[in-house]
Amino acid sequence: MRNRKSGAVALFIGILLIVIFGVGLAVERDPGALMRRNSYNIALEQFGSFCARIWLPAGIIGIPLFLISLITSLIRERKEK
Repeated sequence: MRNRKSGAVALFIGILLIVIFGVGLAVERDPGALMRRNSYNIALEQFGSFCARIWLPAGIIGIPLFLISLITSLIRERKEK
């Protein structure tokens, strides 16, 4: 039971880091990617700048973490059947 929870946590963290990677990459290429034309949202701007600062490490850590935890989860599930 504990092993399943740790696998789910690793999957969640991997997905979260991949989302940060994607948003950071989009904001890095186009700083106005998250902004609307006629409105200003400070929280969205801060989230975009946070993601733009750490997008590369998030991708380097998040993508392999997600893939490894997904593969181990699939192997574990196959062994249980």
